[in-house]
Amino acid sequence: MKKIIQTFLPIIILSSQVFAIAGFGLNLNKSMYSVAESTSSLKVAGVEVATITQHAFDNGLGIGGYLYIDAIPMVDLDIEGSLIISPYKFSFNNAALTSIDKQQFGWVDASGYITLQKKLLKLSIPFLAKAKLTAGAGVNSHSSTPMVDQNMMEAVMGGADNLESGTLDTDELIKFLNENKVSSKGFHIQTGVQFKLLMLDSFLFYRHVIADDVIPGAKGFGSLNLRLGMGF
Repeated sequence: MKKIIQTFLPIIILSSQVFAIAGFGLNLNKSMYSVAESTSSLKVAGVEVATITQHAFDNGLGIGGYLYIDAIPMVDLDIEGSLIISPYKFSFNNAALTSIDKQQFGWVDASGYITLQKKLLKLSIPFLAKAKLTAGAGVNSHSSTPMVDQNMMEAVMGGADNLESGTLDTDELIKFLNENKVSSKGFHIQTGVQFKLLMLDSFLFYRHVIADDVIPGAKGFGSLNLRLGMGF
């Protein structure tokens, strides 16, 4: 055991003095946005037959994974995939008194990010840990579930003629969500700090995303991200 410690201790100490050339791990985030409540009329042949309300919701929690490569001169390459979930409620009323009051629903966004990062500042605690301040920019793509609207209600109630007196079909709802994902592309900027303790890596950074149609009624959103992983 003593020989094993003597063999690997210098390697561990050395690894704590340099940043890894590659790493991977878990990404957790809290996205920051706000969607206001809205009520709209559902019409057939210009006649109102029902109303639907999307109740306000804000912020979302996300989870994903990341991979970075620090072997490229001048910049680091960072790749991330994440899933954001934000529950919200909707209400529905029609002439046949089919009433849904604040039914729990959910908005989900699957995102991919490719980022080039550059080191701005480097700090160290000898033989223990290192930290660096980074900033970066990149491109992102998104695929999110549609919000509840007339098109969705027509699909899940068997057509426009049934908006006034029909009932919900959950199988059709699942089918509609799968076939009507909202796709969007954009770009982002981010800045934060990377900490390294031996082979353990952690990141804390803020990212601002600029992309249409990801958050309903908004052209972008911010997020605070925490990463826990391994560097090699």
